Amino acid sequence: MQKWAMGAFLLSAVIAMIGQCEGEETPGSGYALHRFDEINLTSEYFSEGVGVGDINGDKIDDVVYGPLWFAGPDFQVSKEIAEPVPQDRKRYADRFFSWVYDFNDDGWSDVLMVGFPGTPAYVYQNPGASGLDAHWERHEVFDWVSNESPQFVDLIGDARPELVCTRAGHFGFVTINWESPFDPWTFHAISEKVTAERFGHGLGIGDVNGDGRKDILHASGWLEQPATEATHSRWRPHSVSFSNAYGGAEMYAVDVDGDGDNDIVTSHAAHDFGLGWYEQISDNGEVRFKHHLIMGAHPAENAFGLVFSEPHSVAMHDLNGDGLEDIITGKTFYSHHEQSPMWDAGAVVYWFECSRTDHGVEWIPHLAAKDTGIGRQIVVRDVNDDGLEDIVVGGMKGANILLHNVQSVSESVWKESQPQRYDGPKLPELDFNVISRRGPKAKLNGANKRAESGLEAESLSWNASRGGVRNQSMENFAPDQWSGGTQAFWTGGGPGDTLTIPVEQPPGRYRLEMVFTCAPDYGVVDVLFNEESLGTPIDLYDSKVKTSGILEVFECEVTGDDQLSIRVVGANPRAKPAYYVGIDFLRWTKLTDDSDAD
Repeated sequence: MQKWAMGAFLLSAVIAMIGQCEGEETPGSGYALHRFDEINLTSEYFSEGVGVGDINGDKIDDVVYGPLWFAGPDFQVSKEIAEPVPQDRKRYADRFFSWVYDFNDDGWSDVLMVGFPGTPAYVYQNPGASGLDAHWERHEVFDWVSNESPQFVDLIGDARPELVCTRAGHFGFVTINWESPFDPWTFHAISEKVTAERFGHGLGIGDVNGDGRKDILHASGWLEQPATEATHSRWRPHSVSFSNAYGGAEMYAVDVDGDGDNDIVTSHAAHDFGLGWYEQISDNGEVRFKHHLIMGAHPAENAFGLVFSEPHSVAMHDLNGDGLEDIITGKTFYSHHEQSPMWDAGAVVYWFECSRTDHGVEWIPHLAAKDTGIGRQIVVRDVNDDGLEDIVVGGMKGANILLHNVQSVSESVWKESQPQRYDGPKLPELDFNVISRRGPKAKLNGANKRAESGLEAESLSWNASRGGVRNQSMENFAPDQWSGGTQAFWTGGGPGDTLTIPVEQPPGRYRLEMVFTCAPDYGVVDVLFNEESLGTPIDLYDSKVKTSGILEVFECEVTGDDQLSIRVVGANPRAKPAYYVGIDFLRWTKLTDDSDAD
């Protein structure tokens, strides 16, 4: 089951002062490349996360991936914690997160496992040396863990970890009776019912206001830990938008810019695009947070042109030893199966080097792995005790260790390895004052309820510059109706991408009518005829799923060799920036000489 895949990905890295003569083009001159060698533990899908710790008592880190643990330092031998049943990649694993901890203080590390959101938490009790070849005893310790980024940390300063999560729409944490740690644990709700019952995105722990106490972060703000009664009171809520979408994964309060207060680092949309940080700024006692986008949905939204989707786990650690916290994240491959944009792109892992310059903070991306992907939990730890922090990941691609090493190189090699700055197409400009347009609802006739003379969009051969188009039934989105009950649904595109079909109409002048779908995660689009815009861009954002109605403002001269395109321009600030596009039908009406074209 274990395979070594020593794919050495040479990575551009910071100058590491390991030599005396910076600038000499010889090895040892003060330039270093950080690289990661892959160790594939298994390619089977058992879990969305991993845990790291000493399982067998030899004081060497082992790796837990679902029902298996892999013995360090070479990780070639695996043993079973429970029956290893490979999981269906078309669904989700029954194990998501793992943490290694000695719960009963017997000297043997146990494993806390949390599964699919809204399911129980279990502790698997380590049987000790004589029982490691058998399955472990399992204890259900908590009945319902929600949010897709729960964390097991010392939150309230009692030198013991708590399980931070949500339950029944409340933010909170779970404490353990350490006299009897396998008995049911206790949930402490610290907020009103303000979050998702089950599938919330974005959760973190950190001291936001500098009072020495850890607060709880979420996509819509933070909850301030009180000086006393942390387990028996509601925490003070602070409303701040820490996402330009619906929320990402783990969140961090760290001093990014070195000004003495903590800023917030987070991904924006776990199943879509976005990574950023929020600079904490104090003006005359008033605190605000300024957003800085690190990576978006378009290459122009990253200084180095980097784009990948599904950053469903984020870790922070100083990987290069310069004293600054770096970001480690990647693509959570198949996180929503084929629904997420760029779902079939390379399952990359990147670390973003934090660099403070005279012009502000810059995050320099470095590739750590091309196709291991991440799950919903990243562990950064020195698993081979060589003084360098390694990256451990598990998910749909199996479990992998990315062993960190440093290579001394010449200045010329180092310069050639640096990521190149982006100098490509820019984002289209938007004007949200003029792009919201809706029309009358279409009249649908017959048993199939189709629009008269309409071309069903799902029947056309669309060519997408990125992503894909599929037919989507719209029967569940009453009370509105779609012609034929379906739409052409384009996912995986982003700003600047186009969806194109040939115009198959006889030559002449036509009025083009179109009906789109509007929804919370749909984009702003421009309609192009032979690459020329037919009007003002159309905002497809709406808080509910509905049709745009008939938009009949397009006129064009068909010559017989024409193309019609839909181009994504961007997204409404209120929209979840997935940039989806839905098209119900098109209708071409030929204008006669005496037609009123107004």
